[in-house]
Amino acid sequence: MEQAPKSTESPKPKSRTMVLAAIIVVILVVVGVGIYILYKPPTPPPTGTPVTIWDNGPCSDGTTCGFKNSTGGSTLTVSTGTTVLWTNTGGLAHTVTACLSTNPGYSTPGACPNGPNSNTSVNFDSGTSGMTHGVTFSFTFNTAGTYDYYCYFHPWMHGVIVVR
Repeated sequence: MEQAPKSTESPKPKSRTMVLAAIIVVILVVVGVGIYILYKPPTPPPTGTPVTIWDNGPCSDGTTCGFKNSTGGSTLTVSTGTTVLWTNTGGLAHTVTACLSTNPGYSTPGACPNGPNSNTSVNFDSGTSGMTHGVTFSFTFNTAGTYDYYCYFHPWMHGVIVVR
């Protein structure tokens, strides 16, 4: 009895359906993420009582750079619970650093002419990497008191927040 020759063709794998299903799932996920990104509501801009950080070039003393509130002064009086929003409008990097002995640059001559803030539990610092043009930093003051602050890079830049 003669045997029929065996086919050299291998049977089609069942995994082809699985591969096709996986490709469809990946496409659906990519499309879904794309739709989410397109229709996601934008992040609202930061809000708060404004303080402008400004400079006129080299920032070599207090007349060429500083902090100013809406009236042009460097002292801002707010109520407890107020968020203050600093915005750097100058061309140089600046910081907003509370006058506390634990903060960088505190011991630099001129940084904190009034000494450390009396309430050491309230600390704010925008970071020593500096805020470049257009960058903002905000802090909410929940405790009454007077809070002196300075710029780490330009210790002659001072500001005061009075919280009542």
